[in-house]
Parts: sequence; structure tokens; C-alpha cells
Amino acid sequence: MADEKTPRAKIETEERPRPASERPEGAPAPADDGSYTVGEAVRDGSARFLAWVRRTFPGHEHAFWGGVLGFVVAILFLVLGLFKALVIVVLVVAGVAVGQALDGDSRIVDLLRRIFSRN
Repeated sequence: MADEKTPRAKIETEERPRPASERPEGAPAPADDGSYTVGEAVRDGSARFLAWVRRTFPGHEHAFWGGVLGFVVAILFLVLGLFKALVIVVLVVAGVAVGQALDGDSRIVDLLRRIFSRN
């Protein structure tokens, strides 16, 4: 009996398109047939998640994201070790600094200049 495959249950739901009043702010409207493309579904999901964060932590959204970032860094330290995780963090900060410089906003570079200046 262990050789026999048991059928898996399938749950089919019939989704109706939500009216604009029920969709999160900035969420796209579905196509005429009620289906979403992958990009629209991702945008809808991320808009719903961001709306949940705003509702759940009003005025403390940045603290929430700081906690998430701290959790990810802690996992990096535990999985990769201290030095490999520090290399990743340094390279990410360098990438952000290059991106900011290309955008015309050099906050990280300005901060490093202030830290390492002779004043």
C-alpha cells in the first residue's frame, strides 16, 4: 500500500474582482476577465502588505523595518559567520553609495567625508 499514490485534495475558489473601494491604495485593477498578470499580483500583494504595516504600526513603520533588517542581519551572522556577513553588509552599503552618487544624492559619501576629515 505504500507504493500507491494518494490523490491530493484540490481547492478551487471563484474569485471576483474587487471594486476599487476594496483594493489597497495604489493596487492595480484586474483585467476584464478578472485575472491578474504576475506583476500586477506582486504589486497588489506588496501594496496590501505595506497597507497592513501602516495599519498595524501607525507612526512606527520605520521601527518595524529596522527590526526586520536587524533580524535579517542576525540570521546572516548566524548562518555565514561574522566576517562573511560584515563583507556582505559593507558591499551592500558601497552599492547603495554608488547608486546614490549616480542619482546625484551622495549622503553616504558625504557622511564618510565628514567622519574621515581632519577636523
